[in-house]
Amino acid sequence: MNSVRKAFTLIELVVALAVTAVIGFFFISIGRDFANAWDNFGDSVARETEARAALDIIARDFESAYFLEGSDHMFAVDVLGDDSNTGSKWEGASAGRPISSGFDTANHEYGWAGCWVRLITASPTLNAVGYQIIRSTIRDSVGTPRYMLYRNATLAKDTVDNIQTYGMNLSSSVYTTGGGASAITRSNILAVNVVDFGVRLYIYEPASSPDYPDPSDVDAPDGLRLIFPANSSSRLETTIPSTLQHQGSTFVGATYGDRYPDVVEVFIRVLSQNGADEISVMEEGGSNATWEEIVENNSRLYRRYIVVRGRSGL
Repeated sequence: MNSVRKAFTLIELVVALAVTAVIGFFFISIGRDFANAWDNFGDSVARETEARAALDIIARDFESAYFLEGSDHMFAVDVLGDDSNTGSKWEGASAGRPISSGFDTANHEYGWAGCWVRLITASPTLNAVGYQIIRSTIRDSVGTPRYMLYRNATLAKDTVDNIQTYGMNLSSSVYTTGGGASAITRSNILAVNVVDFGVRLYIYEPASSPDYPDPSDVDAPDGLRLIFPANSSSRLETTIPSTLQHQGSTFVGATYGDRYPDVVEVFIRVLSQNGADEISVMEEGGSNATWEEIVENNSRLYRRYIVVRGRSGL
């Protein structure tokens, strides 16, 4: 009795290998896409967590702001211009950020180095505090410079000893004593890869009637008047003057550049890690040609409205 031996033919083996290869490539592609998605998700979560934590700290400072009626400025904001990328906390690059561009307040963009904000807070202690974007390494001269949101706070003793006598020296990074000596400060980084930081300031001023609305009604929430960045009609400023700043010293009056805010809108723009890497490679290579394009495609804006209670004092 003859037995028949069954086996794969060469064609069948080739077809089987081809099918296996296709299935393997399919799973590899899925795995790669999953890994990329997981990395992006992790980066997004980390960026979200850090941004919200930074806004929490800023909100705490503004909610405990201590404003004093008088001639001394207890609160100040400056939009930094093209010549502001100097100092120990701004490490230059061969190209750096684009010159004279990036100012578009309608889209929450304040240009070269964002805003420089200073105020006096009462929590957890009485401190003079400043916020500013820096471009520096995490440790001095170690690693690649990154854009970061920086918080600088003067020690409580220096603040208490000098605040009612000398106020805030607006030319100082945060605060100096009456004799001009620098006060002792403590600094920390709130968030990395921050490429814009700024504020909008409002005061409570509802429309007098439907026929006579607040002139800044289209640029401010209902019941509020925009006082910074605003032109003489309290409309959103869309062109950057040579010096765009706000110096608060009073709670009343129609000179809005001196008014303390009742509500502050704070925003930060944070790059994804991929965007930060692209910016770094571009800058270290001596170019800035695609700076704005990279930021537009690889960043997210975080905003928060904060009610300021400084009018009530301590």
